[in-house]
Amino acid sequence: MKIKDQLRGWILDRSKSGTTDFDDRTPILESGLLSSLDVVELIVFIESLLGEEVDVDAIEPESLSDVATLYETFFARAG
Repeated sequence: MKIKDQLRGWILDRSKSGTTDFDDRTPILESGLLSSLDVVELIVFIESLLGEEVDVDAIEPESLSDVATLYETFFARAG
């Protein structure tokens, strides 16, 4: 399964918005897909996909804006 698919699936599983229709550029927090409290769990999920810890102090808020940006920030460098 592709990383973006796993990210979308995780977000949908936890989404309280009731939507099932969003794309890679849909804002995660602004659209109500996730709450700010869900972000901590999202980081833990990203760490599990990466197999390593993420330096939370180095994360810029805009890095968590949408699936495409999450992928570019955390996974594009990994290949």
